[in-house]
This record gives sequence, C-alpha cells and structure tokens, in this order.
Amino acid sequence: MTRRGFNRTSDLDLSLGICSGQLRFFTAANELVPTPEEVAERETGRADAETQRAGEEAQRADRLAAKLRELNIDPDTI
Repeated sequence: MTRRGFNRTSDLDLSLGICSGQLRFFTAANELVPTPEEVAERETGRADAETQRAGEEAQRADRLAAKLRELNIDPDTI
C-alpha cells in the first residue's frame, strides 16, 4: 500500500491521500479509514462466521440430545 499527498483537515482530524491509486481518508495515526464497501465486506464475513458457529453449536446440541436419549434420558426434561 502506497500513500502520498497527505492533506490534513483539523475539523475531522482526517487526512486525504492516495492509496493504491485511489483517493482515501486516513486517521490522525495514519491508518486507512475503510470505505463503506470494506466495512460491509468485513461485517458480512463476521456474520457468515457467526452463522457457521451457530450451525455447529446446533449440531453439537443435537448430538448431545441423541446421546441422552440413548441413555434413556429425555433431554427436554433436564
């Protein structure tokens, strides 16, 4: 990632600069501010991971309930 041409604004405490050929905002710590698209991609990834985790937990719960039934224990009563 290349950055050049920083111009800081005191009102927003952001800089404008060029990163990989695109005009982008940077924080006071010179960190790239993500675009709305980048934020959406990151959130979609998080949501997908959470959906997968929830599915795995549901499968685990089903396996445990089946094991309890094998032991003649009704999982709905405990």
